[in-house]
Amino acid sequence: MAIFKRGTVYYFEFVHNGRRYCQSTKVKNQRDAGEIERAFRTALAKGDVGIVARKTVPTFKEFSKTFMDAIRVRSADKPATVGFYADRTTRLLKYRPLAEARLDAIDEALIERYVTARRAVVQPASCNRELATLRRALRLAEEWKVIVRAPKVRLLKGERQRTFVLNL
Repeated sequence: MAIFKRGTVYYFEFVHNGRRYCQSTKVKNQRDAGEIERAFRTALAKGDVGIVARKTVPTFKEFSKTFMDAIRVRSADKPATVGFYADRTTRLLKYRPLAEARLDAIDEALIERYVTARRAVVQPASCNRELATLRRALRLAEEWKVIVRAPKVRLLKGERQRTFVLNL
């Protein structure tokens, strides 16, 4: 522990992985300076092992802007796709508990409450398209390391599907 006083303020200095660290603790008490130095060393060690401090996770409403920007860039040549995702995202944001929830707080139970509320109004196909949009947004958030794990989003059964017959 290399703590020294420069003027009225304490500094710390040490070498970690061949790199020298020398910083002001901005405190006048030696004991507080020692605690600050130990906290700095701990943060450094956690970074070496891949443990990073968690960032604040945005709400779904905040993340939806980033999500839509990504969709506009990835599907720039497909305006119908951009419109599809914009409509479905707007519909998802109208459900306040989902819009105000942090991405890491969105779980299967919240999704099920959304499905229950939405299914009372629309057919399974409409609800499934909204769920697919939510799934895509959460998987992108996981891919971009905004959240650790995306919840499982299950689609509803009972959706009518077209049957195509090809005559040769």
